[in-house]
Amino acid sequence: MPQHALPIRQPPADPVPTLLRLVASIHGDAELDVTLHRLCDAVAELLGLTRVSARVLDETRTRLLVAARSGMARELQPSTEFVVGEGLVGWVVAQGETIRLTQAETDPRFLTMPHQPAVAGSFLGVPLLDDEGCIGVLSMLTAAQPAFTAQDEQRVLLAVRMLERSLQLGRLRRLATLDPLTAAYNRRALEQFVPSQDDGQRLSAAMLDLDHFKGINDRHGHAVGDEVLRRLVETLHGMLRHEDRVLRMGGEEFLILLPGAPLAAAAKVTERARQRIGALVFGADVRVTVSAGLAERGPGESREAFVARADLACYRAKASGRDALVVDPG
Repeated sequence: MPQHALPIRQPPADPVPTLLRLVASIHGDAELDVTLHRLCDAVAELLGLTRVSARVLDETRTRLLVAARSGMARELQPSTEFVVGEGLVGWVVAQGETIRLTQAETDPRFLTMPHQPAVAGSFLGVPLLDDEGCIGVLSMLTAAQPAFTAQDEQRVLLAVRMLERSLQLGRLRRLATLDPLTAAYNRRALEQFVPSQDDGQRLSAAMLDLDHFKGINDRHGHAVGDEVLRRLVETLHGMLRHEDRVLRMGGEEFLILLPGAPLAAAAKVTERARQRIGALVFGADVRVTVSAGLAERGPGESREAFVARADLACYRAKASGRDALVVDPG
């Protein structure tokens, strides 16, 4: 093959084994991002692709709840806002219909997005639906030949329909434990991620508290305060592992759960998070600092005692002058 020739897609002749593995890998209580990642990986295999992306929307259907991409081990950090009707993916959301294009860049609905090549090639977008309409989109883009076919579309639709109920239930569970302002998990999710009694699995937790946050709201208004909270969570999501969790415990207080992380490693992550948040600049040169307390769960320790130690360490960081990390040695 000449070096300039485009690669040839090679979907499997029989899609059934891939579809059976997909269904077998999903359980009724699977987290939404797990279901979404496995769907992306299966569709990539079905179509002979390296990149398949999925987006699921929140309850307003104007913000991204979660995004995933085939071949990537962690959840992608979605942009906060999603414009229904904008671009090909936005059109799929607005119409709730599948779209298949041979040359996407020639379509008037096509928009070049950051980090996306100007020449897109063939595009296939499939809506994820519930009883009220479109809750997300599975999208495929390739410059490889041949272009997407009607058979490709049918394979994707079959995979999506097989997981439709799991996606709907996963989304509802996610919404029930979601803080609507920041898209972090809410306090209710603590029971989901931290067993009431020690299960023998290593777990560290960092409590983060924004310093002088009331003053930001008083001087600059609640709109700026809300933006600070959203950017803080976006920053954390952008640097943490897929298995880590960010919970908004209330007001300006957040808990980072770091499963499998020993105290020393968790301290490095927490300090890096503190510094990145402190480097953020908001409107009118508003800057924020964070006080943090870190603890590792001890043998036999209850959930309440474990979180309380991280909270007490955070209190000590604030009492010592703020903008600091205090580690509870256990």
